Amino acid sequence: MRDILQLHESRSINLNNLPKPPRSNDNDGGGEPPMAKYVTHEELELSNQKILREMDKQFNSLDKKLDKMSANTDIKSEQINTKFEQVNTKFEKQKVWFFTTGISIVVASCTIIGFLIKFFK
Repeated sequence: MRDILQLHESRSINLNNLPKPPRSNDNDGGGEPPMAKYVTHEELELSNQKILREMDKQFNSLDKKLDKMSANTDIKSEQINTKFEQVNTKFEKQKVWFFTTGISIVVASCTIIGFLIKFFK
């Protein structure tokens, strides 16, 4: 029962001494909000168009760089292919030389062995 105050124990409250809630700077005491935070539809559209144009420029620049890199890659791959063809041609020439030399050695050996067999008989 002690939670309830008796009328003679109450005192008056001065409303001027109560803490005031912090005021927001958005409204400046009421009325219309400051217009610096807002834009018109036209300003928004112009801003969007400006951003889109800048994005297009960047994408075009990237496309040009990628095209240039692709062209360089094609040139390098052609050079590599040419090198491999040269190596393959060199190996083909070596194969022909190897087979020709091998056949010549076998024929010469057979001829020498044949002469030796006839000579010793």
